[in-house]
Amino acid sequence: MMKQVLERNWPWFVSFILLSLAFPPLNVFLLVFVALVPWLRVLRDGDGKKGFWAGYGFGFFYFLFQMFWLMPFVGKWTGSYGMAALPWLVCGILAGVFYGVTGWLMARAFALRVGFLVPLIWAGSEAVRAYVPGLAFPWGIAALPLWQVPVLAQAGAWGTIFLVSAWVVLVNLIILEVFFPKESGVEKRLVRWYGIAAVGLAVLSAFRYSNMPKGDEKTFTLGQPGVDMAFLTPDEERQALLNATGDLVLGAELQNSDLLIFPEGYAGRVYDLPQTPLGFEPSVKVIMGGQREAEDGRVFQTAYAWDGAEWSHADKTRLVVFGEYVPLRDQLPFLRNFNLPAGDLVEGDTLITMEVAGLKVGPLICFEGVFPDLALGHSNQGAQVLVQMSIDDWYEATPAHDQLWMSTVWRSIESGLPVMRVGGRGKSLATDARGNVLVDVPVGKRIPAMAKVVVPENSDAFGGRFWFVWLSWAVCAGVGLYGLVRRAQE
Repeated sequence: MMKQVLERNWPWFVSFILLSLAFPPLNVFLLVFVALVPWLRVLRDGDGKKGFWAGYGFGFFYFLFQMFWLMPFVGKWTGSYGMAALPWLVCGILAGVFYGVTGWLMARAFALRVGFLVPLIWAGSEAVRAYVPGLAFPWGIAALPLWQVPVLAQAGAWGTIFLVSAWVVLVNLIILEVFFPKESGVEKRLVRWYGIAAVGLAVLSAFRYSNMPKGDEKTFTLGQPGVDMAFLTPDEERQALLNATGDLVLGAELQNSDLLIFPEGYAGRVYDLPQTPLGFEPSVKVIMGGQREAEDGRVFQTAYAWDGAEWSHADKTRLVVFGEYVPLRDQLPFLRNFNLPAGDLVEGDTLITMEVAGLKVGPLICFEGVFPDLALGHSNQGAQVLVQMSIDDWYEATPAHDQLWMSTVWRSIESGLPVMRVGGRGKSLATDARGNVLVDVPVGKRIPAMAKVVVPENSDAFGGRFWFVWLSWAVCAGVGLYGLVRRAQE
């Protein structure tokens, strides 16, 4: 009995372990190219039921690993680690369902002898999980660890990170068919086409990487205050930011900076004009985050920019589940005990690209940096640089801290634009227009870090790069419906 259980479950469990090792804290990124081979070997048998349950096990454990940071994060906010365990387990259960359906779809694709669609099914599943209404959370994307090798990741500029995820799964599929072929498996000619596609995409990625866009060099100051903006009391935080502001502004002035960037929350709670540590009319051009309270009492996370003459603002359009709002709070009474520090915030309804310091700036506030479509929206509105303002102190010393800034690098790769990222204690960094990290500020330090970056006139990425997401969703729907019809006929 035990032997049968092990034989049935070890492949997906090994895949879970290997893929997890590619992510923080170990970051063995090359494992993404082999991690799924054991699981795919089982799915190739074409048994949809086994595919679902193998996928459920994989997804459940994979997301328990990916989301373990919820325990300290929610536990400190609610004062109860027991309460924190609830959303953690819910994430595992929901992810199990997503990956269970993914496993079923991939098994059906193999059964229908269209295994070449497996990479698209995987990418489509990741994209569904990233954008499902109310629970959207693009986390643990298979291609994410490849931020370390942007020369291999440039296909994201044509089809987002999800296209690169499909490419990663294609490499896994090639390894499966080359080293573990079935007698009745795919033809060698088709495997050669797999190889041509995989190598071709890598070559095109390298070609794009080697062609850096031209533009004017600008100087940005990453104003990392080195202040814990998560767990200090409001009075302690205000005083610490006030103490840091003079050094950071002076650094920007000495650097002749075009734009000084402060973290999310730097402006505090705003009712009219930002009451920042810099005063109402800062001596430098600046962009920072704050909370905007509207006349009707709704509260928004907001980016504020001072261009030397007037303030402008743009509201955050994507909020953190269980961090900035609690879904279904009114419908599920037990969720009313999740007390968030600022209460439930409200999403802005319009993505706004701002103009400051003679540049078109696409603001991304913290969690917004994990969503490919927001960077796409800014680049299509003419943004020349993306600016991400964050408070990552909630997650410091957890893998979430790393995965958040890894996503920032991906937004640079996808949009073909430099990104400036600033956090309270970090992580702060600057990239060029191909996702190379140019400045990496030490976590926890008060530093006005200077970043000299070539800023292009506009993005050279494909403006319709969400085509791949729609294609992958169509493939998932087609394989699923056809599989159900065939099963009913049988």
